[in-house]
Amino acid sequence: MQYRRLWTVTCIFFVCLPVLLTAQETRGTILGRVLDSSGAAVPGVAVRATNAATNVTVSTKSNAEGNYEIPYLLPGTYKLTAELTGFKSFIREGIELRIADRLAIPITLQVGDVTEQITVTAETPLLEASTASMGQVIDQRRVADLPIAHGNPYLLITLSPGVVHTQNPGLDRPFEPTHIIGYSMDGVRANRSEVTLDGSTNVAVNNRWGADLMAGYTPPADVVREFKVQTTAFDASVGHTQGGVTNITLKSGGNQLHGTGYLSVLDPVLTANLFFANRAGQPKGDFTYRRWGASGTGPKALPTCRTNVGRCV
Repeated sequence: MQYRRLWTVTCIFFVCLPVLLTAQETRGTILGRVLDSSGAAVPGVAVRATNAATNVTVSTKSNAEGNYEIPYLLPGTYKLTAELTGFKSFIREGIELRIADRLAIPITLQVGDVTEQITVTAETPLLEASTASMGQVIDQRRVADLPIAHGNPYLLITLSPGVVHTQNPGLDRPFEPTHIIGYSMDGVRANRSEVTLDGSTNVAVNNRWGADLMAGYTPPADVVREFKVQTTAFDASVGHTQGGVTNITLKSGGNQLHGTGYLSVLDPVLTANLFFANRAGQPKGDFTYRRWGASGTGPKALPTCRTNVGRCV
């Protein structure tokens, strides 16, 4: 009987394991329908999405109804191409895919030789019409250009509407994990919102504060590509939260070298005394703060192994 119970518990654990390991998907999706000039669906069309930074291409084919879908794409700029014998090639460049986006891009093919091309260079800005989630994307430019204390990217969460910080604003350093994500989203109390890092949960329950969540890790702003703050109307892939969800994605490599370097200096000469310290007659503290760092991304050449000679070059 004991062995039977043990076997039953083991089976339940492995059945539930995939559920326990599920994560919020931060990669994007490009989808749509392929039609000809008469509006009829065109099946069997080879559709490819190519990342402009890495030249990585993901391919699919339109189904019998002409629908296509290319999921699991890293955020970035893409080129979309579609080819089928008897039709001109379709090319659309400059597609900006952001974190957790689902972009619906229709493709219209014209009769002609496949060597001929139809290039779409300018259209109405893309709207994410395939999901009902409401949120704000904090793009790479704002992460890089806006002043952030201690390089803490969580401070930019308040750029999203419906979000307010209600914890101690002075405790904004990366090693103060409860206060740095103390945001109230759409009326839900602070520290009840999920934070993910590249799709994996990045929070822990703070036993001192009951069910409140605290940040598990604070990535330096220099390695953050962008993040999205979702406040309402989640889909079924999001749970484990009473409030909103902040999805952070980190930078990845590319075909060209990119790097950053910084030095942040807080000198007493440039700072003012606190109001209550002045009122109590206390002098300004002699505090000097310096923070520096650097980051770099680029291509990585993998060795080519030749089995016939038994070595890699």
